[in-house]
Amino acid sequence: MIITALLAKDFRKYEHLQLDNLPERGLVAVTGGNESGKSSIGDAIQFALFGCTEQFGADEATKLIRWGTPQASVTLKLQHRGFEYRLIRSINQSGDVMATLFSTEEGSTLADTPEAVEKQLKSLLGYNHKAFIQAFYWNQQNAQSAQSDTDNLRSVAGLKEYAHLNEQLQSENRERIQTIEGMNARRKESQAALNAQQIDDARLPELETVGSALEERQQYFLQLAQRVDKEAERYPENHELFLVLKQHVERMGIWTKVSLLVFVLALLAGVFLLFAPPASSHWLASLDSGLRDTLGRTAIRVAAITALISAALLLYGWYLDIRRMRPLRQQASNLANTLREGFHITNTPANEQLEGTSAAYYLLQTQTDIPTHSSDHADIAVLPEWAKSAERYEIHPSNVQSAADALNVSMENRNREFGKYLRSLHSDIDREHDQLNQRTRMQASLDQQEEALEYIRRDRVIFDTAIDLLQRNAGHSIGRFNQLVRQRCGELLKRFTHGHYESLELMPDFSLKVLSEKKGDYLDFNEISAGTQRQIALAMRVAIANALADNTQTATQLLFLDEPFAFFDPERTTSTLQSLQETSQGAVSQIWVTAQTLPEGAAFARVIHCPQGSPTLAA
Repeated sequence: MIITALLAKDFRKYEHLQLDNLPERGLVAVTGGNESGKSSIGDAIQFALFGCTEQFGADEATKLIRWGTPQASVTLKLQHRGFEYRLIRSINQSGDVMATLFSTEEGSTLADTPEAVEKQLKSLLGYNHKAFIQAFYWNQQNAQSAQSDTDNLRSVAGLKEYAHLNEQLQSENRERIQTIEGMNARRKESQAALNAQQIDDARLPELETVGSALEERQQYFLQLAQRVDKEAERYPENHELFLVLKQHVERMGIWTKVSLLVFVLALLAGVFLLFAPPASSHWLASLDSGLRDTLGRTAIRVAAITALISAALLLYGWYLDIRRMRPLRQQASNLANTLREGFHITNTPANEQLEGTSAAYYLLQTQTDIPTHSSDHADIAVLPEWAKSAERYEIHPSNVQSAADALNVSMENRNREFGKYLRSLHSDIDREHDQLNQRTRMQASLDQQEEALEYIRRDRVIFDTAIDLLQRNAGHSIGRFNQLVRQRCGELLKRFTHGHYESLELMPDFSLKVLSEKKGDYLDFNEISAGTQRQIALAMRVAIANALADNTQTATQLLFLDEPFAFFDPERTTSTLQSLQETSQGAVSQIWVTAQTLPEGAAFARVIHCPQGSPTLAA
């Protein structure tokens, strides 16, 4: 895969970045001073391909948006295995990402979501972002010491984690042996002290249960006072409405009875006129048959009309009773029940209110003075009578408000009384905690020691097995790495180091050694100069890139080297560039190189200069 064009908008320092007609083969040089935007080009390539960069993961990708702009977008034109593609990816300040992959030749969309693009690119290219960074992207900022070069090569070999894990396992094993002896002695001391303790474990839960019961009772008093206020506030309006409706219902009853009486009389008269024989009455005999029939039918009609009126009056009376008065009766019943409940609470001692519970037993055991009632207010005594009257809306609203005020005082007194009980209980709980704290700390310490000892004993076998397996797997990785070096890196090492070094070997102890042709022996990697170390590291990177390009059956592949010559002298820079130029004739054909300055006489297929301080670049 190579890049033929790049377009970025509001990406990092660039307001507009456009690179067209990029060469398919050769070195592409990107030059400029510090902070001129060289590395931003590599970041743009990474973001377009994978939605992240080496520095910023997908969850931090919003940091790539140019300051003060709503979103950033990057468009890449790609060539891969003879086909052309166009990839567009954008991100806004909210972190929403859009991505689309087009097939230029087919004129169709291959994927139009970030997930689908990732899957399609993995299928096309054969690698993900991690493999891209490992093989095709070099960032000198992450390789500025000899140790980092060693770590990078070990990482390429897959052994950096092995070495770190092996050292960690060995260190932890030594610490375990020393810890076991000290913990055994402390465990015996803690066990002896714990055996000497005699504490009732059930006491504290019982006290906490009592506390919960007392607190629930306090909450009940507050809720009852609120209910009293609420029902008393409703009563005046309900009382007035109920009386009005009651009078209305009574009038409807009278009219209903009158209409029913008229209905019965009219019905009887109509039946009598229509069906009674004329001979049965002298008055009927004197009436003309036509007139009698007319009078009879008129009476039946009057009966029907009065029947309808009666039915309407009955329905209206039912509506008033069921729909209007029943809710008022229910509210009156709620008020009455609340008043009775308040009367009971006021005149029942605390221990009887909690009868049958551990809280009642606690009060009898610890309290010498439990009041039998919480208020001497005169209105309390008549609460049962007022409750009955209120249920029928027969009590005056002012009396209801007086009852509510009296009950509020009573509930407040009960609340203070139970608060006193709670303060006494909390003192008992604190004393119980003081008695339990020492044993709890001792037990916790003992449990931790026993758990740690068991963990160490159990893991000793696991750690020994893990170390053995780790060393075996490391041996396989070392063999594969050395085979790769011998197959891929020999010629590159010679070219990159002017023939001074021709082979690199990774030892079983994870150390790196380089074969010196002049000395005819292997040297420790750390014995050679820092510049040569970086030349060797670059050679390995190119070898890995070629190997991955071959494995993915890619005829042309890009390699991005960000400041690879930051610590090279001019001679090393020139020789390395010549080697990279020769390399670009193979599978790794498009090699990007960023640098502040370029040596004279170097051959580049394209030179892109990043102007200092400019937010735009078109080349």
